[in-house]
Parts: sequence; C-alpha cells; structure tokens
Amino acid sequence: MTESSNSHERLGSDSLAAVLDKLGEIARAANDGSFVFRGEPKCYTEISSSLYREYKAMLGPFGIDGFDIRNVQDEILVDAERYTGDATRQDLLSQLQHYGHPTNLIDFTTDYLIALFFACGSEPNDAGRMVLLNTETNPVFRLHSPANRIKAQKSVFVNPPSGLINPDWVIRIPRDLKEPIMRYLRISHDITAQTIYDDVHGFIKNANIHRSAYAEFHIAGLHLDRGNYQEALEHYTRSIELNGYQKASFANRAVTFLRVKKYDEAISDFSQVIALDHNDARAHRERGQAYFDSGQPELAEPDFDEAIRLDERLEDAYIGRAACRVHREDFEGAKRDLQIVIGLNPDSSAAYNGKGVAAWASGDTQSAKDDLGIAIKIDPANPVAYMSRALLHLALCEYEDARDDFSWYIRLGGDDIPAARFRRGIAHVALGNYGEARTDLSASIGQDPLVAKRVIATVSNTTDGRESFVLPEDVPSDLLAMLNTPP
Repeated sequence: MTESSNSHERLGSDSLAAVLDKLGEIARAANDGSFVFRGEPKCYTEISSSLYREYKAMLGPFGIDGFDIRNVQDEILVDAERYTGDATRQDLLSQLQHYGHPTNLIDFTTDYLIALFFACGSEPNDAGRMVLLNTETNPVFRLHSPANRIKAQKSVFVNPPSGLINPDWVIRIPRDLKEPIMRYLRISHDITAQTIYDDVHGFIKNANIHRSAYAEFHIAGLHLDRGNYQEALEHYTRSIELNGYQKASFANRAVTFLRVKKYDEAISDFSQVIALDHNDARAHRERGQAYFDSGQPELAEPDFDEAIRLDERLEDAYIGRAACRVHREDFEGAKRDLQIVIGLNPDSSAAYNGKGVAAWASGDTQSAKDDLGIAIKIDPANPVAYMSRALLHLALCEYEDARDDFSWYIRLGGDDIPAARFRRGIAHVALGNYGEARTDLSASIGQDPLVAKRVIATVSNTTDGRESFVLPEDVPSDLLAMLNTPP
C-alpha cells in the first residue's frame, strides 16, 4: 500500500489533533537522550524477556531473584550449536528469536512510529504504552544477518541479566486513540501489518490469530442468520478483539445491534467502520438510519447527505433523507428525493411508501392513499406499507380498512407486532367488536407491557389518552382501562 493509494482516506480534525499531540509528547520525551522504543498493547506489570517469563513460572514459589537468566540462554545456545554447524552465537540468537524460541532478548526499535504500531495494533479494549530506553545507560545491540522482518522493524535488542528492564520513560496510549493512530500510520507512513511482518514467518506466527478471528466472524454470521442475536454479538466481539480493526466485524456487529434496537451501540460500530473507510457510503446510510430510528433525525440527515454524495444511486439513502425532510416539514424536498428513487427503480415499493407518508404529512390524504396503494401493489409482502396505510385509515376513522391493513401487517410478520395488535384493538373498539378488541389489547400488552404508552406517545391528536375517534357508549370498563391507563 502506498501513500497515493490512501489519498482518499482522511483523519477527522479532532482525531488528527489528538494523534499529533501524542506524537509530540513522545518526541519531547525522546529529545532528552538517545533512546530506543518498545510498543506494548497493554500496560503490563513488567517488561521482561520470554525466557524470563518461562522460568519465572517454572520456579514458582522459589522466586527468580538472583537468577541470571543469561546462563540459561547460554546453555540453549550450546545445545543449538550441535544442530547448526559453525553458526556464530549472534546468528543463533537471531534464528532463535526469528522462529519464536524463548530467549532473553527484549526487542526494541530505533523507530518510534514502528513502536506505536505495536502499541496500538491489538487489544483494542485496553490502553497501550510506549517504553523508552536510554541507550547511554542500557547497552543495546543488533543481530548479525538479520531476517527481513527484523530489518523492517528496525529491531535492536537488550539482553538484561535479570530478564527484566526498568524503562527510562513510559508514555500511555489511551485505548480510544489506538484506531486513529493506526490509521495515521497507514495513511502517512505506510506502516501496516504487511510492511511490518514482511515474510512468511511473520504470517505463520500470526496465522492462529487470523484463523481464530475469521472463525469467530463466521460463527457470528451463522448465529445472525438464525436470529440468535446475543450469540452473534458475543462472537463478533471476539472477532474484533482478536483482529480489532476489520471493517466487516464492526459492520456486522452494528447490524446485529440494530436487530435488537441497541441504537447507541450500532451507531458506535458504524462510526468505527466510517473511521476505517470514510468513503463507505453504505456505512453512512446505515448510521443515518440508526440515528433516525433512535429519534435523532437532525443527526441522521447529514449521514444520508454524505451517503448520497458518495453513491448517487444508493436508493435507501434518498428514502432515509426524505424521511428526515418530512420530519422537518420539507415535504417538497422529500418528494424530490423519492422521485429520484422512482427514477432509479420504478418498482421501488419503499419509495412509494415514502411518497404516501410525505403526502399524508402535507395534508394530501388522497395522494397518500394512492401512493400507499401502489407500494402494496408493487410488493404485496411489504409490511411497512400496510402499517403506513393502516395508520392513515385509523386517523381518518376508516376502522374496517384500518383493521384489515393491521391484520396484513401482523400476518406478514412486521417488526412491531405488539403495536399493530394494540392499534387493531383500537379499531375493534371503534367498531364495537369488544371480544376481538379484548383479545388484541390484552395480547399486545402481554407481549409488551409498555405498548400502550408507546402507541399513545406517537399519536399527535389524542383525547383523554385515546386516539381521536368516537367511542361507542357501551364500551366495557376493562377495555377503557387498557386504552386509558398505559402500564
């Protein structure tokens, strides 16, 4: 990946400022001496070699104080020499380190940007850190004939007697700064996993992580397809934790959050997708819909605008923006958007549904009926169009038509069956069908104890907590209670 290939990608001004502030903090610390750098994705309790950690666990309660770990390393080298002929000790150390055998070497880099990559490239839920070591008081060395990866990482090493080092400076990297730093490194310096791990051994070393992340992603998708949303969320989260900056994991987890109406979480994940690729029109559209569904149309409309700018043929973005325009009573603007969709796709049931809603909101109820009828004719299995027309019939006191359209919505498995049954119950009350009304109202409240409150809250013209219609004089008291007293 080159600089030019990332020319379309940008950091937001706030993110860029935060990244540059952190880089300035590192530069000011490094200016006080001759330093090498180490990036760690977590703030561990010790900075130690792999051999130290192995023997610390082995010695257990005896402790490792006074134990010169370098003697163990020397024994390993003597044994390795029997297999490698006339290789020098430095070459042996290089190969052992390269192939992942425990050694007493603690690796640093002469490039603080590479250290930042290691501090930010994993463990997205934890703060990382940058460790600075002064080479004037801590001898470092390079390995002979270094492998490609060691060259790419500009690696130098420390071989401490105790297996531990005390850093001269530690700079904390907040977890919410990790992703912007990774993007900055990719955009401005071409520092990525491919450039850092530039040989097959780097791939092999990380292959299990890649496989695990993919497996979690795949299993999550299977759960999502089966409607097992909690299980899907758990597996997408594991995929993100293993391979934290993959667009697909965040995007699919966001979709799953939408299925369970966790809008804040969905918005956060769509924002992660957009941070990774601002030119993803679909992510802008989906985040806009999440904002709209959570009652924030003023935040939704800019996302729909951006989605349309990025993809002028994205039908759903025009439909979403039209809904926002209806909300702020720009009915003509909404109609223009929906006419664009019909021009792109004359068989768009969703566009005609939107036109019907816009016409109704502007007071043109006959045009609303006509457009909603076309939406249903185009797609008789569109529950949204039936719900829109049912609400229009109910508002116009056309109770039999409202009842029938609510029934179709329920039969087609719309997203809010309790609200549909409650409203159908209202239509039954108005028609004097008290037995059917009692069945619908009690069933809907049983499914969702707050359904009455939700339904009444969406009605603009209410009388004594009821939708505005004339009640028969003999309505039973239990039905009046269900209509007038939301739980």
